[in-house]
Amino acid sequence: MKFHQLRAIVAICESGSIQEASRQLHISQPALSKAIKELEAELGVPLLVRSNRGITVTEYGERLVKRARMVLEEVRRAREEIDTLKGVMDGKLAIGVSSVTPSHQFVTSLNRYRKRFPKVQVQIIELRPSKLLEGLREGQLDLVLTSLPEARSSDGFHWIALYEQATVLAVRKDHPIRHARSLSELKGQDWLLQESLEQSKVGQMLNEYGIASPENIIECASVVLYAELAASSDAISYWSIRVLELAQSLLNLERLQIAESLPSMNISLGCRDQELMTREAKAMANELVYAYTNPDVSNSNGLFSG
Repeated sequence: MKFHQLRAIVAICESGSIQEASRQLHISQPALSKAIKELEAELGVPLLVRSNRGITVTEYGERLVKRARMVLEEVRRAREEIDTLKGVMDGKLAIGVSSVTPSHQFVTSLNRYRKRFPKVQVQIIELRPSKLLEGLREGQLDLVLTSLPEARSSDGFHWIALYEQATVLAVRKDHPIRHARSLSELKGQDWLLQESLEQSKVGQMLNEYGIASPENIIECASVVLYAELAASSDAISYWSIRVLELAQSLLNLERLQIAESLPSMNISLGCRDQELMTREAKAMANELVYAYTNPDVSNSNGLFSG
């Protein structure tokens, strides 16, 4: 298997055509087709299916493309690491966040990082927690800030707890149950969540208090649409208190004064093994860890060396 062959199969898969992949890679279509044929011959399986509808990837091709993306990403990172060792840090840094994880410490860390390393290209991507983990695993993200559950020991990543965020339940201000004081009074109501009940802290909370799972749940990963649905529907919405406080002045929402304690969101920094982290990622990880543990002190050294 050769590097140019892996680039070819990934480009074709992502673009959906040999013509477009040829344009992106700046090589001829015959050369691209030859690379794929040689790869199929080496592996002994078909990778692409050509038809009047275009190019589709076989099951074998899908498996290969998934691995090939990781290989190409590692090569890119290796080149950036070598360039960094030769002088100024001017590579790329991809940070994944969910809608609830950023805070003023994150913004402060990022601004300080940008002043220290102005040539580093920083990309911030907002995804659902499960997608953040996928992006980290496939090498598309360098760092993630996530509120995923605590069971992370088998995922192969390094995790650092940063802080906890209090959570609240809210309804529109004229909702019939706006005066509810117990979770038991919320039975039979519609719920609005940003992830599945199984992944959400809401599922954990209801289970702990012996409350039956709601039958009608809307899952909405879009932050703006989530807010609009919360303010205009009959659904009970689940928020980090920080996000609700920021949005409450714009939304017609009222916080429920529930007697039971709600589970907090434990926000953690996730990254790859130190040996696989770029210097750009290590520097940002140090900024974040230090900002959350020593918010009033400038960072000089950190947990991640290199």
